[in-house]
Amino acid sequence: MPDYEVIVVGAGPAGAMITKELAERKFAVLCIEKEIEVGYTNKSTAATPLDTFETFDIPRELAFEDLCGARFFGPNTSCKLEFSQVVGRVLNFRAVKQYLIKEAIKKGAHTMLGTTVKSGLVRKGNLVGVKYKGFFGEGTLTANVIVDATGPESVLAVPLGLWEKKPQQLGVAFEYFLENAEPDRGKLGYFLDFFMGSQRAPGGYGWIFPTGEHEVKGGVCKLNPTFSPPNELSQREYFDKIWREDHQIKNAQPFEIHQCAHYITGGVEKSSLDNFVAVGDAVNKVHPIFGEGVRSSFYSARFAAQAIDEARKKKDYSQKSLALYDELWQKKWGTNWRFSTLAYKALYSASDERLDSMIDSMQKMDHGIIERLYLGTATKLDYLKMMKSGSSLIDRKAMLAIVAKLRG
Repeated sequence: MPDYEVIVVGAGPAGAMITKELAERKFAVLCIEKEIEVGYTNKSTAATPLDTFETFDIPRELAFEDLCGARFFGPNTSCKLEFSQVVGRVLNFRAVKQYLIKEAIKKGAHTMLGTTVKSGLVRKGNLVGVKYKGFFGEGTLTANVIVDATGPESVLAVPLGLWEKKPQQLGVAFEYFLENAEPDRGKLGYFLDFFMGSQRAPGGYGWIFPTGEHEVKGGVCKLNPTFSPPNELSQREYFDKIWREDHQIKNAQPFEIHQCAHYITGGVEKSSLDNFVAVGDAVNKVHPIFGEGVRSSFYSARFAAQAIDEARKKKDYSQKSLALYDELWQKKWGTNWRFSTLAYKALYSASDERLDSMIDSMQKMDHGIIERLYLGTATKLDYLKMMKSGSSLIDRKAMLAIVAKLRG
């Protein structure tokens, strides 16, 4: 008899969420976390739409101020999208992870902190558990299902062959958490500001995301590692330009520095094996365009929990049974992810001239289309309109092939 029904490795957003989801279904579940404190590291910017709070029952007070739109600043042009309602907030990332794991504990989940999973435990060719070492000593634990939720480290999924790490797919980011800022307000809340172009964020974007009346998160990410302009600067130096030029932060100073890296691949097609699933960033569930990973990690965790629950009912933890997880993911995000992956490849290698053209076209586009793309609810008509507006950036033939498979 195994020690647990499920062992979850990692207590980040995906790991904490799936632990909670399984505990709610009365699973005997253990969450192993390498840090001594759930919530650390606190490195995600974590802007998310209001849909996230409603879908996953997360209290809105676990986030910062209301957001009412976005502004895009290109090399020589800009675009302002202000919505008629509040559309999102920036999550208090540490608080959300602690909330999820506490809710899981209340429902019976066990935790093992300060402990690193070294590898999977294989017997007679079958994955049956994990080998661990840390605060609670060294040993092995067994379970019917092992969940890799270790983020980009992917300590189990990569060795098990689900995907291969390639340096040319590694996106990196850094940000400051800044005090004494003066973020601009719209009618209903603050704006998410994005900065693009060769002089501010080549191969990615810079950002200023307000979290309060005098606080913002600001940084730069590079989402296309293969795009390198002549005399490229460091991300810190690019953000220094934004810092000097933008009136919202010119007098601000940092009280935290965050750094992170993610593999931008458009996701892994198969995220399950016999007795095993991988969730969130462990299988690259990071949105190719926006670089957002928290909300997609939550969906990944929920779908995996549903698949594990169905597998328990059938007493069958084979890959064929657990593949329900991949089916649910593809149904929700498949078309959006494929569309966004094509757009990402063009967007983050575009010239300044083409970026300006795209930003100009966004100003003319129905703002609801952009919002639906972000939410994953875009229709076939939405995709066709985006193709028309962004035709100078995207591979039209490939895009048509994707849209043709979409119903409605």
